[in-house]
Amino acid sequence: MTELSITVAGGFVGPSLEFVEGPLTLVVEENRIHSISRGLRGAYDMRGYVIMPPLANMHTHILDYVSPEVGWDLDIDSVVGEPYGLKYLVLSKAGSNLLNMVINEAVKSMLTSGVGYVAEFRELGVKNLQLGRARLKTHYVFGMPSKHERVSDEVGELVRYSDGIGISSPHYFTLEDLKTIFEVARSSGKLVHSHISETLETREERDLEKLLSVGKPDAVIHGVWLSPEELQLLKDLRVTLVLCVRSNLWFMSGLPKLRSIYELGVDVALGTDNLGWVKPDLWREAELLSLLARNLGVNDPVWVLRALTNANPVGVQNYVVEGGNANVLFVKYSGTPLERAHNKHLALVKRGGHELVAALMLDGRFRYVGDSLEKTLRESLRHYVG
Repeated sequence: MTELSITVAGGFVGPSLEFVEGPLTLVVEENRIHSISRGLRGAYDMRGYVIMPPLANMHTHILDYVSPEVGWDLDIDSVVGEPYGLKYLVLSKAGSNLLNMVINEAVKSMLTSGVGYVAEFRELGVKNLQLGRARLKTHYVFGMPSKHERVSDEVGELVRYSDGIGISSPHYFTLEDLKTIFEVARSSGKLVHSHISETLETREERDLEKLLSVGKPDAVIHGVWLSPEELQLLKDLRVTLVLCVRSNLWFMSGLPKLRSIYELGVDVALGTDNLGWVKPDLWREAELLSLLARNLGVNDPVWVLRALTNANPVGVQNYVVEGGNANVLFVKYSGTPLERAHNKHLALVKRGGHELVAALMLDGRFRYVGDSLEKTLRESLRHYVG
């Protein structure tokens, strides 16, 4: 592919997500960002837009999207408890055609809202890992063991067909089986994520202590009931905590200790969790996190924006930076509240949404181009779509 150069109005660039006023010219060669410089040297004029890293949805369950709102009046264990929760009954009866349709629909929805990275927990063992095989390279699927004993019979196949292992709860497994999960995953260069302390019951049974006694995960999910001491341990071990605050509210699990998380400097990412009950809209997640944190005395929109784009759980440094991967989100700017905002980071967190998403580039190719781009510009960029 030939060099692609685009001039934009500005961007949220580098690890600090500093907002740099433009015009800026972004130059992409193959799948890398060759340069970002001031000036009007781009072959394509997109000065009505600004650039930023793609959003990163670092925890989601897509398959339960087959039956939205099923069991809406039941408690969390009755709905999603493994393996007897209602969702597992629904999934066991869903055919592969329906599940493939749901995966494609969900991924398309996330792309059009600016999500470039997805970390998905995939239920029901090896058989479902073949679904959605045409998925994005940035869509990471974590196979979940289909049984809770003698996992050595299955875990090798799980890592063969997935990007890692998703542990629903350490309490479901013996220490020996947890060791096997870590050993097989690590020997294959694969990731390990685990739900942790989503409910008070699992916290009181010391699920984090059990997990860490056998290995260090790449990320833990929820952490609603973790103590400040346990949060400090995550910080010291450099384990990312993936927050799913809308899911926690829906399932009435409680809310994580956001002030302690912020003050301790725990690495934080965001997830939308179960698509069956929570819309996979990461912008909503970020706005709610901002509001909840503000009510606790934490008024830091840059922190929220970093969480919104944090792909550390899948081992990716997700920045718009020279030499980095050409993964770039183009957001509408001219004539929008973002252009007029006194605090660009806060405006993006509070007012961001699919309506602002103009285009999404992954690995140097546009995977989504919205109708908001002028027809002539969409047509001229068609060679870079794929």
